Amino acid sequence: MKRTLLLLCMLFTAVLIVGQAKDGTVKFQRMQQPAAIIELPYSPDIVRAAMNDYLSKKGKTKGNDLKGFTTFRNTQLVQNDLANADLYFRVERKNNQENNNSTVSLLLTAPKEGNANVDNMHYLNMDQAKTFLNDLAPAIEAYNLEQQIKDQNDAVIKAESKYKRLTDDGTDLEKNRVSLEKKQQDNKQDQQTQITEIDNQKQKLAVLVGQRKS
Repeated sequence: MKRTLLLLCMLFTAVLIVGQAKDGTVKFQRMQQPAAIIELPYSPDIVRAAMNDYLSKKGKTKGNDLKGFTTFRNTQLVQNDLANADLYFRVERKNNQENNNSTVSLLLTAPKEGNANVDNMHYLNMDQAKTFLNDLAPAIEAYNLEQQIKDQNDAVIKAESKYKRLTDDGTDLEKNRVSLEKKQQDNKQDQQTQITEIDNQKQKLAVLVGQRKS
């Protein structure tokens, strides 16, 4: 019961930590481009893996990184909505002091270099982009939890494996102890036997010495 309450508290805290997406901009080629931004309490590696897992399960293909942005092509923004869009994400560590906090930026348009306009079509408006990030956050949270469960399960398996090795070693050591004690006992008996043998040999020697002629 206590473990269940603790887990619920942890999940509730995580929900509070995850912020809501907000309006923002992303610097690209010395230009600020409009983007929806959300801060998440997970490392960039976890966020990238979770996003790839979430979107790939929906049948979306991950494109090559485009100038620092990860691209997911032809993605359905809203369930049962016929309008699809190319999504351009940038996942960064929040700052140098916070390795386990990330900032996710979702561009409203394709990245543009200088004054060159790659595509005049706006793929997203700001509300769509913020909604998409807000909907994506629980999936990342769930992925992170599953990853923690997997890592903890691996830790349990590792601990159990070490315990088995220790018990096996203990059994071997106990066998060695019993064997050593038997060898020690046999050795003591052999010592006593040998003492008797020495006495016998000394007696024979004394008899032979006594037979010497003066």
